[in-house]
Amino acid sequence: MELKNKIIGIIGYSRTGRAVAEFVRKRGGKVKVSELSASRELEEELIEKGYEYELGKNSLEFLKECDLIVISPGVPSKSPFVSELEEKGKDIISEIEFASYFINSKIIGITGSNGKSTVTSMIYHILKEAGVKATIGGNIGIPLIKFTEEDSEYFVVELSSFQLEKIKKFKPFISVLLNITPDHLDRYSNFKDYAIAKFNMFKNQQKTDFAVLNIEDEYIKNNLDNIKATKVLYSIEKEDTDIYTKNNKIFYKKEEILDFSDIPLLGIHNIENTLAVVGVMKIIGLRNSEIKKGIKTFKGLEHRTELCGEINGVKFINDSKATNIDATYKALKSFSSPVILILGGKDKGGDFTLLNDIIKSKVKKLILIGAAREKIKGQLNRDIEFIEVNTMEEAVRNSYALAEKGDIVLLSPACASFDMYKNFEERGKDFKDLVKKLNKEIGNG
Repeated sequence: MELKNKIIGIIGYSRTGRAVAEFVRKRGGKVKVSELSASRELEEELIEKGYEYELGKNSLEFLKECDLIVISPGVPSKSPFVSELEEKGKDIISEIEFASYFINSKIIGITGSNGKSTVTSMIYHILKEAGVKATIGGNIGIPLIKFTEEDSEYFVVELSSFQLEKIKKFKPFISVLLNITPDHLDRYSNFKDYAIAKFNMFKNQQKTDFAVLNIEDEYIKNNLDNIKATKVLYSIEKEDTDIYTKNNKIFYKKEEILDFSDIPLLGIHNIENTLAVVGVMKIIGLRNSEIKKGIKTFKGLEHRTELCGEINGVKFINDSKATNIDATYKALKSFSSPVILILGGKDKGGDFTLLNDIIKSKVKKLILIGAAREKIKGQLNRDIEFIEVNTMEEAVRNSYALAEKGDIVLLSPACASFDMYKNFEERGKDFKDLVKKLNKEIGNG
């Protein structure tokens, strides 16, 4: 795509919007930024960059001359303003779509309600360890547009449903769909709309492309016919798939790849994640020894079932990234020791009744925190006991007071963090810092 002298509109000037604007500016395009928030600092930045802008509003008049409009992930693609622009004939695309116009390398796209950052990072790590030129970007925190000039054989791209809403030509060589469970129902009108956004990843794939799919997921299993790519299926339970488990080992088409003990990450969900990664690596053609070495040396990501401390035999697990019901369910399923669970935050439209059975079977004590407390209390079984706290420090201290040697204190909120924190990373860091503080006060016996 030639950008020189083109007028590119950008709706939403956050991390992604900034990256797109800078890319367009450097290639001789004209940038018009439409941003709902407003501040003196933001206005000064836009003036310094030489962009045209409107702050505190989105208007048709401001964007009417744009040749193309790129929408940031945080802007709902079905908002009345976006719909009105499209009715006026404006071409509106996502940043992922825009970036793909400038990439000639093969794209490995990874999405799912849970596990996508871990799988994206693991794939990238294994490729780098094997000497394959690879670039990582997307929803993992680095806008893909920043890396379009990278000399890579593969672009490993984490994709959120938000990024996939405005896809037109985007086509991964390998698409990985880990799971689809209810999430972001504060943005989508229903689960089906959310799932359709995820499935946009497959919309332009053909038989010469590949789709790595978790056949254990009901929605995926029921919609396989909607995928034209060559399917590579995996299952943690069924042995009649391409990748499966048996006797604590992972197999690909009846060939043993590695043992569960080779996987350094905690939890049954990370065995599922590893199955998906094995599928990608076999498609690419890596040797089994390279796959095994890469998996064994992968350190995992912060805030994902991360062991962050132990005080007098009580282990503290930071799973702040568990921002939906299914993530918390899978975390709880992974532990056999009694759990003190810290649950709550900003509700995303989840159904907490789905946790009742596993809380009864796995959770010794339940601690509720955050804005979703009232909703959670209303959806808990009456025989589930809980205590309520106002701060993370209260949660950590009460958890330890209720725990016995051998127990696990698990922060797995099943909610977003925005009621108390900027993001799940800040929430997880606070939890870890408070565990360290408590450890210093008490002493680790």
